Amino acid sequence: MLTMMALDTMTTAGFFLARSLGDMLYVASTPASSQTESMHIATTVGLLLAASLLAGLASEMLRLPKVTAYLIAGLLLGPSVFDVLPHHHHQFLEPLTKLAMALVLFYLGTLFPFDQIRRVRKKAIPLSLGEMFFTALFVTTGIFLLGMSPAQSVLLGTLAIATAPATTMFVLRETNAEGPVTSLTGTLVTLNNLVAVIAFELVWLGIELSTASDVQSQSVGATLMRLVQSLGGAFSLGLVGGLVMSYACEIMHTRRWLVLLVGMSALLLGLSETWSLPYMLVFLVVGVVVVNSSSGTQKITGQLDSIGGLLTVVFFSVHGSELDLALLADVGIIGAGYVVLRSFGKVFGTWLVASQTGASPQVKTWLGPALLAQAGVAISLSATATSRNPDIAGQVQTIVLGTVVVFEIFGPLLTRAAVLRSGEMPIANSIHHTFGTPLSALRNVFTRLAGSAGLLNKKTALSERMRVEQVMRRSVDGIAENADFNEVVHFVEHSHDNTFPVVDDDRCVVGLIRFDLLNQAFFDPTSDHLVRAGDLATPPDLLLHPSQPVRAAVDLFRQTSDDCVAVVTDEPPHRLIATVRRSDLTSLLIRDRKAGLGGGESSS
Repeated sequence: MLTMMALDTMTTAGFFLARSLGDMLYVASTPASSQTESMHIATTVGLLLAASLLAGLASEMLRLPKVTAYLIAGLLLGPSVFDVLPHHHHQFLEPLTKLAMALVLFYLGTLFPFDQIRRVRKKAIPLSLGEMFFTALFVTTGIFLLGMSPAQSVLLGTLAIATAPATTMFVLRETNAEGPVTSLTGTLVTLNNLVAVIAFELVWLGIELSTASDVQSQSVGATLMRLVQSLGGAFSLGLVGGLVMSYACEIMHTRRWLVLLVGMSALLLGLSETWSLPYMLVFLVVGVVVVNSSSGTQKITGQLDSIGGLLTVVFFSVHGSELDLALLADVGIIGAGYVVLRSFGKVFGTWLVASQTGASPQVKTWLGPALLAQAGVAISLSATATSRNPDIAGQVQTIVLGTVVVFEIFGPLLTRAAVLRSGEMPIANSIHHTFGTPLSALRNVFTRLAGSAGLLNKKTALSERMRVEQVMRRSVDGIAENADFNEVVHFVEHSHDNTFPVVDDDRCVVGLIRFDLLNQAFFDPTSDHLVRAGDLATPPDLLLHPSQPVRAAVDLFRQTSDDCVAVVTDEPPHRLIATVRRSDLTSLLIRDRKAGLGGGESSS
C-alpha cells in the first residue's frame, strides 16, 4: 500500500511538473509581435541564471549578500532597466518560485522542535509579540493619518508584520552565523509569517463584515466557514503531508529521499493552490510535523539543500525581474511613510521588549534591523486581498509592490550587518573570498604553474596572513565558575560546541569543561547538588589571542581533539572574548587550498 502511495505521489508530482513544462513549451511556440515576446522560455531561464552567476561573483568582490546580487540581476533584466524578458513568462515560472518559497518555509518549520519551543518561548514569544504589535500599531495609525481608509490602514498594518523568510534565512545561512541574534531572527521570522497569514484572514473577515451593506447571519456564517476551511484545511494538509514524509523516509533508502521530498512538496503545493489554501501555512506545518516525528530531520533538510541552491537563485532572480521601480513614484508619500513606520515599528518593538526582559545588548540593538526584509508573503497576501476586493486592496497592493524594492535591496544588507556587528558571524566570512579581479585570477594561474614547476616560491599561506580575530566567533558566553551541575547542563543544551570555557566573575578563563567528562558525571545522582562548574573544569592550557596568526590556531588544534578553543584578550587579565571553531578553520583552509593560495598547507 505504501508503495502504491509513493507511486501515486510521484505520478502526481510528475504530472504537476510536466504540466508546467507543457505550458512553457506552449508559450515558446506562440507567435509574438516582437523578438522579445517570441523568446523561448529556456532563454529566459538561461539569462536569469547567467546574470545571477555574474552578480554572485560581483557580490563577493563588493562584499554584498548574494540575495541582493540576485535581486539586482533580475532587476536589470526586468522592465525597470533593460526589459529583455517577456513579461508573460513570469506566470509560467511561478510554480518554480512557489516551490522554492515552499521549501524555505518547510525548513523554517523544522527549526521548531517542541522541546526547543519550550526553551525559547520565554524569550522569543515576548519579543515577537512586541515587535508585531508595535509594527502593526505604527503602520496602521500612521497610514490612516496619511489619508487612507481605516480598512486599508488595518490591512497594511497586518501585512507589515510579515518578514521575507527566503531572503532572511538565505542571508543567515550564507553568513554561517550562530548566536542569540541569529537564532531569534529565525524564530521570529517563522512566528511573524505564521501570525501574518492567520491575522490576514481574521482582518479580512472584519473588513468584509464592516463594509457589508446588509449583514445577515447567513453571510456571516459563510464568511466564518470560509475562514475555518482555509486555516483548518491548511493545518490538516500540512499535518498529513508531514506525517507521510516522515513515515516514508523511515522505510525508504536515503537515495530515494530527494525524489520523495520534491514530489511530495510539489503535490502539497498543487493541492494548496487547487483548494485555495494558504500554502505558506501548509509548509510551515509540514516542517513542524517532520522535525517532531522524524529521526532524520537533518538528513531530510540536507537532501533539500542539494536543489535548494538552484531554486534559490531562480527565486530571487525571477523575483528581481518582477520589481518595478516606477511603482516607487506611484506610492508617493504613503509608500515612504510605510517604509519608515514599518522599519521603526520592528526596531523599536524589539528594542523595547529586549530592554524590559534583560536581553543582551546585541539582541536589543540588532534583532530589529535583521527583520526588515519583506517580499513573498506580503506580496502573496496583498494579491489575495486584491482578488477578493480590488476597490479596497488595489492601492494596498501597489504600496506593497512599490516598497518591496526598498525592503528587498536594503533588508539583506541590514540582516548581514546585524549578525556581523553582533559578533555572530566570523569576520573571515565577510573579508575572505576565493577569487579576486580577473587580472589577479590570471596571475594566480601562472604563479601556481610556475610554483609547481619549481620556478617560483609559492605564496605565503593564508594562515600566516590572517589573524585569529578574523576567524573567531565573538558571540560567546562562558559557564560561571560557581554554577551548579543543573546550570552546567542547561548551558550545554543551548550550545553547539563540545568544549565549554569556565570563567570567574571577571570573565577570566579558569578552566575548560569537555563533554566527555560531563557525560560521565550524569551517572552520579548527587552531582546536581554537590558539583560545581569549577570541579568539572580542567586547566585552560589551550588558549588563543586575537593578534596571533591563524597558523597558531592550526598548530593548537593539532594538539587537541577539542572542537573549539577559547580566545582571550591579549592584555592581562586575559578575559574571554570569543572562540575559534575547528570547523570554521578547516573550511577556511579548504577555501584557501582551492583558491591556490595556501600551497602545501594542511588543515587541522
